[in-house]
Amino acid sequence: MDFAKRIRSIKDLCHRFFKSKLITGSLLLGIGAVVGGAITYLYHLLMGRMLGPVDYGILASLISLSYLLSIPVATLNLVIVRFVSFLKGKRQTKSIGLLLRLTNQKVFFYGLLFLLLFLILTPFINSFLHLNSPVPFIILLIFFFVSIFSSINRSFLQGLMRFGYISFAMIIEALLKLGLAFLLVFFGLKVRGALLGILIATIAAYFITLLPLRFLFRSKFSKLNLKSKEILSFTLPVFLSTLAFTSLFTTDVILARHFLTEQQAGFYAALSTLGKIIFFVTNPIISVVFPMVSERYANKTGYRNLFLASFGLITLACVLITSVYFFLPSLMIRLLYGIAFLPATAYLGIFGVFLSLYSLSHLLVNFYLSIKRTKVVSLVMVAAVLQIVFISIFHQNLAQIIWISVLITALLTFSLLLYYLVNYVKDKKAVAFRHRSCL
Repeated sequence: MDFAKRIRSIKDLCHRFFKSKLITGSLLLGIGAVVGGAITYLYHLLMGRMLGPVDYGILASLISLSYLLSIPVATLNLVIVRFVSFLKGKRQTKSIGLLLRLTNQKVFFYGLLFLLLFLILTPFINSFLHLNSPVPFIILLIFFFVSIFSSINRSFLQGLMRFGYISFAMIIEALLKLGLAFLLVFFGLKVRGALLGILIATIAAYFITLLPLRFLFRSKFSKLNLKSKEILSFTLPVFLSTLAFTSLFTTDVILARHFLTEQQAGFYAALSTLGKIIFFVTNPIISVVFPMVSERYANKTGYRNLFLASFGLITLACVLITSVYFFLPSLMIRLLYGIAFLPATAYLGIFGVFLSLYSLSHLLVNFYLSIKRTKVVSLVMVAAVLQIVFISIFHQNLAQIIWISVLITALLTFSLLLYYLVNYVKDKKAVAFRHRSCL
């Protein structure tokens, strides 16, 4: 009898586990992230071997620059997810359709202005990154413009919690990027070919993510049930958060390209790419938690258990991957990048610590934003500024740049956890006070 009860309890536990939106959503996005991420890393590893440390350093610095260019887009994406999930919680599908149409109209105009502005700045950026030709940067700008609309589609799908479509698009985009880049670089286009592969794959991803959103265009548009003041008050902290996190994620690579030798910059780019595996593995969990917490917050239901579960999952993933980087660094770099990059072996483990702390900080801030606690963004802004200042002063070698990032993200993570604990205690006291008042 006891054995039968245990079997039933295990079945019930498994049923609840796989019924959880956090688990199923994370699994769906996780499949896309792991498969698409693995293919994307194969792209980087293949480009590293085909281009060599010098040209790969150029490619990595341009890709990092694209992250900085995408800050306004990433801000818009998070705002879209927040309000689409809010409207979904209120069952206002027609308003979601109107929001999609208005977003595309506005973004097309401002995106063109943004593109023209950076075309004018091309000579300055070429000089700063020591590029011999403006063509790679121009290809990057066109890719950026196209990626805006692909990102908007993904954000609406994320807000609607249609994670399977996002996962499918990620995998197809990564496959196209890898195959096209390999062919174009093989036929002698070098960095240009590597970037053209990304551009063409992004165009394909736009159409793939548009298909499941067609029902929004078919619905009759009504008044958008969102206040402009509410949207703007949320947009500014999201923009600052996105700016700060993107800076922490990319500025180190750009500054390494500027301050270090070409070969050392190539080593740093390889370390950064391997380190970012941690963030790309954990980011699907963050992407799932944000709309779920936002929807529960809108409906005034419990959400802290979701945060604690996601924090535990991300911590576990960070520890596992960073352990591999500490114990098998030579094997990882030799297998993935080849012997030309072996001088970077000594720094792989500590780079894993940097990206682990970054991932935990990113989860914490996204959690705060989803429940409208936006003041915490100032902590991330301070961390981003300190990283730029200290790397600009101390940049004699790879170790200095990496340790600066580790120390700053460690302080950031500690501050964010302290903020959580303080607010948790305040909330508990407020609930207890209201309970006593009712009595």
